[in-house]
Amino acid sequence: MTSIHSKLSSRKQIPILVGKTMDIYQELNPVAKSLAIFTIMLWKLYMAYYLYYGCSSLSSSFGSVNMNVHDKVLHAVATITANVSTHHTSNASSGHSNKHWFTNPIRSVMDNTHSDKDVEKMMKSQSVEGDIVQDPKHPALGLVPRHTSEKPLRVLHIVTALAEYNNGSRGTVHGEDRLQKVFIPVLQNSVQSMISDPYNYQVDVFLVLGWKLLPERRKLIEDALPEGVGLQVWDDATPLGYDRPKTDVKLKHVTRGLARQHRFVIKDKLMYYDLFTVFEDDMRITGGHIHQFLELSRELERLVEEAPDVLSDEDDYPKDQDSISRQLSKKQLKRMMPGFIRAEVLLDESKYPSQKELDPIPVDLQFKLEDGTVEEMMFDPKPCCHVPPNLGKMPPEPRGDQIMIWETAVKGTVVRKMPEGGTGLLDWVMLQPGPKNLKKDEYIGGYWSGNLGLYGKEEKPGAGDPRLIAQQGGWMATRAQLIEMHLHQCPSGFFPPYENDGFHQDGLTLNNVEFWSGGFSVFSGTKSGCNMQRIISLKPEHFSQHFLYHTANNKQKSLPNFRLLKANNFMGQINSVVKAAKKELLK
Repeated sequence: MTSIHSKLSSRKQIPILVGKTMDIYQELNPVAKSLAIFTIMLWKLYMAYYLYYGCSSLSSSFGSVNMNVHDKVLHAVATITANVSTHHTSNASSGHSNKHWFTNPIRSVMDNTHSDKDVEKMMKSQSVEGDIVQDPKHPALGLVPRHTSEKPLRVLHIVTALAEYNNGSRGTVHGEDRLQKVFIPVLQNSVQSMISDPYNYQVDVFLVLGWKLLPERRKLIEDALPEGVGLQVWDDATPLGYDRPKTDVKLKHVTRGLARQHRFVIKDKLMYYDLFTVFEDDMRITGGHIHQFLELSRELERLVEEAPDVLSDEDDYPKDQDSISRQLSKKQLKRMMPGFIRAEVLLDESKYPSQKELDPIPVDLQFKLEDGTVEEMMFDPKPCCHVPPNLGKMPPEPRGDQIMIWETAVKGTVVRKMPEGGTGLLDWVMLQPGPKNLKKDEYIGGYWSGNLGLYGKEEKPGAGDPRLIAQQGGWMATRAQLIEMHLHQCPSGFFPPYENDGFHQDGLTLNNVEFWSGGFSVFSGTKSGCNMQRIISLKPEHFSQHFLYHTANNKQKSLPNFRLLKANNFMGQINSVVKAAKKELLK
């Protein structure tokens, strides 16, 4: 398998240095020779330092390593090496930009050799360095880093792609150049949005590919990315395994396991970035989506800080009934995080129409605003789906009634009022399906759309119903959120190695793309799921910011039209459920 260890790189791709090292050295001028010798000495110094503290950490505690000194030594060596090198070795990738890539010196942060206290101590040491800036009026727990002009948010955007060319399945065109028609336009637009005003995030890109990327094809990606954005590629990354462990006798490529590989990347890069976005190659993720995620995550932290540690017996939630607006404990709130819903633009409704018969919940687009006035509001297509002209095959400015979803519906909707507190940013939210098999003190209840009585005797759908769970085509989380999930929320852990009873064959058996990149492993209550509860803010100005553009626009061509629900209708139906829940509160 191709290594994913990071190597130093510059904007231009540098040939691999293999053998003939001394011949090359002899051809250098005296100044270059001196710099080369000086660089070797620095590396020896660094290795001696690293081994000393590495051994010390095994006998004492991992948190005792002085990360500031360590990073300064590593950065000094990296800088000098990058300035004098004309060759480098890299199986994983060559990067581009003025940044320096290097193997994470604390990549074993989640290894079994380190206790939970060691990791938490290291997290605390990171916060002291200034990653977290507290709001004195509304203190938070520190899981969400602040973004400032002096210290911009560091984002690693990880994209996984199985195929370079479309195979004709699922409504795609056989033989179409997916890299140029879908992959590159989406990647370019997403990253440009993240680094531009008003967000100005500091972004690097890591690609996990299921094929060998040729130099000329890599050049297309490099040329498309904005200046200053780092790039690494782990190509031919499909893992080997026994696809059917009970019958297979030979190792083979397990293609569904390609979606697992980003976990190794994140573990390797964990302490170098504040936020990780992990998505499939046709998902458009903007700076606005990141901003929405961070703002709501920060508000959840404020609510956690203000919440009671435990609730009295009468505040427990054995079922949805009577739990529309009750207080939530710290434990319950810590399981919440902002969620997203995939959407497409309807390209030709004469060929691919949306559903004709809606669920029996009325579509109500009359919203009461904060000033008490009532206004008709429609789904806003701009956050998800407005793109520049001539960007791939995407229509530039679709209307709100052209936005379509297919993986959720009002039948699976549960709404609740969030506890008062924080800045008031969160009011009514939708609890997305997924969590199950929860303990009594972990369950978060709300008002189910079926409580209106319009579904007759039908029972509430299961938490893992694939037609309602709204798998996202990816997910995002801050560094500290990931560590929190690994240590406290995910019974089988979040980071590799996957050697416990929650996984089989290092996570390759049974777990598919939807599990790893679609979000089932994070948001569902499967055997190895983390049971994180996604929420969608139901304020009209927030709602559309939770929708992500599935730019392939191919689901509408491959699914029956009764699955295709216009986002505008969905928004109005949820509004009806909220109004019914408010009436219930008045009883």
